[in-house]
Amino acid sequence: MQKIAARVFCLLSLFLACGILPAQSRRSRPPENPSDPEYRRRTEYLQQAALLAASMSRKTLCAQVLLTGVDGREAVSERTRRLLSDVPAGGIALFAYNISSDPEKTRVLIEELSRCISGVSLPPFIAADQEGGAVQRIRGKAALPPPLSYWEKFSTMPETAVAAIFAAVEQEAAGAGRELRRIGITLNLAPVAEVLTAGNQPFLKNRSYGPDAVFAVSAAAAFIRGMESAGVASSLKHFPGNSAADPHRNKTVLNMSGAELETLTAPFGELIHGEAPAAVMVSHVIVPAWDSKPCSLSPAAVRRLREMGFTGIIIADDFTMAAAGSPPEICAVEALAAGVDMIITWPGSLQKFHQAILSAIEAGKLSEKQIREAAERIIYQKLRYGVILDLFKNPVAS
Repeated sequence: MQKIAARVFCLLSLFLACGILPAQSRRSRPPENPSDPEYRRRTEYLQQAALLAASMSRKTLCAQVLLTGVDGREAVSERTRRLLSDVPAGGIALFAYNISSDPEKTRVLIEELSRCISGVSLPPFIAADQEGGAVQRIRGKAALPPPLSYWEKFSTMPETAVAAIFAAVEQEAAGAGRELRRIGITLNLAPVAEVLTAGNQPFLKNRSYGPDAVFAVSAAAAFIRGMESAGVASSLKHFPGNSAADPHRNKTVLNMSGAELETLTAPFGELIHGEAPAAVMVSHVIVPAWDSKPCSLSPAAVRRLREMGFTGIIIADDFTMAAAGSPPEICAVEALAAGVDMIITWPGSLQKFHQAILSAIEAGKLSEKQIREAAERIIYQKLRYGVILDLFKNPVAS
């Protein structure tokens, strides 16, 4: 019993040392100081983001909220060039089939993809799932161990050595982040912020940082700091959580009480502080206590995320998943109407999604103001992470 108490005390001490404050403490933070250089920088970026979004045509604005996969590996096809020229997506997501075993070929591919969009709109975020272990797109210098392995190491270590675990998470994330940034990846769709439970273990497996909330939050925070130090934006996932069912294949439901939901979502609340992470991915799980719709389509779920103090990009998980509903392009419009900022799509459906958004605005089913505000949040993060290096060299299409 004394050993367990000592381990918990050690974790709590590190939790505070990592700068992760209780939600109530964050809500009562003093007002920001306008003379602070960071405050001035944020204000400048917010103003620039608003101006850039206001200058976009409706067509370009609606493309900014799309995060699309692309065809090809090592070279950009003519079809992809035409597609991205017509729909200059706000982001491009790379998957295993896009990645060469030679990092230099991947770097060249990313440069070519970015140029396809930069010629007609703002440069895109280049995103990838680089969690570590089984879920990571880039190997070699960017490879990371499974998140759960850190908890497994901690479980066998003396309490006095636990700080080394979080130092390792941050150091290894920083090293991987430097390689990601070097080849052109600017948005990492990681880390998984969910605490491992009997309910989600069949789906998450080793993608979580473990069953202890304090440890999992501290490890995820260290991961974000490491990526941040390398200039790579992070996206927490999957808010509010997962069930045992695989959402790629099945409808997923979390039947929980209000108190259980508070415990489930607490790690997200603890990790949303300051300006990191840049994004949070919302899952397609249905939470009957909140809504009958998947969280990705639910204004109630999105509102809870904003009420936690999150001001960054809210990304909806892939709408080709069985848990999302159908037809995907209609669900995407519903997600944007619910307050989601960015939609994941695929090359075969990019134009269909884009047209569905445009048509919804024209029909009065979706507010153009809401899309502009979503684009502002996306552009703000692009400014923060240097995706937009020179506004004059990257004019927005009118």
